[in-house]
Amino acid sequence: MLISGMVGKEGNKRICVYFSDDEDYAEGSVPECKITSNKGFSPEEIKEMEEYLRENQGNIIEEAGKINPMKAFFTKN
Repeated sequence: MLISGMVGKEGNKRICVYFSDDEDYAEGSVPECKITSNKGFSPEEIKEMEEYLRENQGNIIEEAGKINPMKAFFTKN
């Protein structure tokens, strides 16, 4: 699972969350707690991911707040 920093304009900010398992992937967002794209996961797995987003929304927001997008952009891997 990967978490982005906060994206969007004031009043419409969100966090993108990316799930992957081998070649299957899904992308969702917080605070909506909805999966917005999916390749390979079943409807039941998508429901479980959305439930995970709802139940862990506070932790996800906390982690996203620690991400400095400018530092990440300029850091070489």
